[in-house]
Amino acid sequence: MGHSALAAQFMMHLRYNVAQSLDGFIAPPDESTSWIVPDESIDFDALHASFDYYVMGRRTWDIMRALEPNPCLNKPPGSIIVISRILRQEEHPHIAILREGYIEYIRRLKAKGGKGIWLMGGGWLAAECLEAKLLDGLDVAVMPVLLRDGFKVVDSGLSGWYNLKLQSLEKLDGSGILMAKYRVEYDHEQIASS
Repeated sequence: MGHSALAAQFMMHLRYNVAQSLDGFIAPPDESTSWIVPDESIDFDALHASFDYYVMGRRTWDIMRALEPNPCLNKPPGSIIVISRILRQEEHPHIAILREGYIEYIRRLKAKGGKGIWLMGGGWLAAECLEAKLLDGLDVAVMPVLLRDGFKVVDSGLSGWYNLKLQSLEKLDGSGILMAKYRVEYDHEQIASS
């Protein structure tokens, strides 16, 4: 095994873990969350325990910090990374706020090793992490809902398309939610012709 393959083996994985509608949206235009179907069989405590860090945009952080109980608050300071041009670090000492340089920050964070990094939200952020070849996988909870409009899972504007390898698929009988886990395969990436 080569040095780069060995190093990659011990890197922390960045997974985009997100709820989406059947037609591919992570939020309607009003950014509400009432469309997300509840399912008591999902063990959110175990899910949160499987990640050391959270990375998200400001809008996702606004939604997360309003949750009761807030699953992020029991994480150590600096475990939550929010990409924002308007939040001020001194007003949010528990989180790390980045205005720029966040792609390189995520790259360094992955190299530290650990359980994992949860990319929580922002189709634009997911797109940038794909472009930088940092996103290792997508864990998608497909809701039995059609939103018809809103924010896409991954923003358009990518320079190509990406192959995903299905790793698992589970149907939650009580709610009809489909839980799909994919691995991003960069070695099979198709680049659009210019």
